[in-house]
Amino acid sequence: MSTRRDSTTDKRQKNQYRLAFAEESRGAAPMASVGGTESELAKRRAENPTTEQWMEEVCERENCKQALRRVKANIIVLNELDQELERRGHRFTRYADDCNIYVRSRRAGERVMRSVTRLLTTKLKLRVNSEKSAVARPWERKFLGFSFTNHKPPKRRLAPKAMARFKERVRELTSRTRGISLARMVQDLAEYLRGWIGYFGRCETPEVLAKLEKWLRRRLRSMVWKQWKRGTTRYRELRKRGIAAQDAAKTAGSSDGPWHLANTPALKIALSNAYFASFGLPELTAHG
Repeated sequence: MSTRRDSTTDKRQKNQYRLAFAEESRGAAPMASVGGTESELAKRRAENPTTEQWMEEVCERENCKQALRRVKANIIVLNELDQELERRGHRFTRYADDCNIYVRSRRAGERVMRSVTRLLTTKLKLRVNSEKSAVARPWERKFLGFSFTNHKPPKRRLAPKAMARFKERVRELTSRTRGISLARMVQDLAEYLRGWIGYFGRCETPEVLAKLEKWLRRRLRSMVWKQWKRGTTRYRELRKRGIAAQDAAKTAGSSDGPWHLANTPALKIALSNAYFASFGLPELTAHG
């Protein structure tokens, strides 16, 4: 089920079926703070009229009423859902607009799905997104970017969509069209990776992190190879990094594409893990 909130209700258990409810999203309203003097407001209005106009629009009566309705939905209505699920003895996890309920069988899951959907729509007056709601095994679903392995005991793993978003973001940060130096590129990438590791580093499948790390470094080697462009430049850079003349000539003159060559011994040695670490690239596996 769904709606925004900053707290998580987590009930652990060993059951094997999961119900995933998703209510059509309600945005969380920002909490307004009031302070300062008229002179300070006048100063801010002169400095940034766009911000001042936005603040006035937020404070419009109708906007405040909409924000209040969202706060009520987030805090009151969903707390009532939590209390009802606890009263029924269900084991569940909810964060904001994601809610998973764990039961022991598909039959029980289907029964609880009907019951909770009825509760949400009739009593709590919420809409359930049927496309995102299902009765399924835990490893077939995702929750906050994570899923589970089909093992005993199950392990917390990255959801496929989380890995896809990771690669998409890395491609954006390492695009040649950005026109920046390798040092700046790695710096930007490191900022993203540190935040990503802080959250997804809690997964219990380090082999997945290792694969992503290999893919990331290969992506960087491919990008550097493209930057070198000419065969003579590539040969010179490989030799400068300790590659034998014969291997450097063979690699620099190869007709294979950058992605393929990025996985060859010559480029792995010339553009080693230590080379990228010298620019400040963090390790994913060091935090797994």
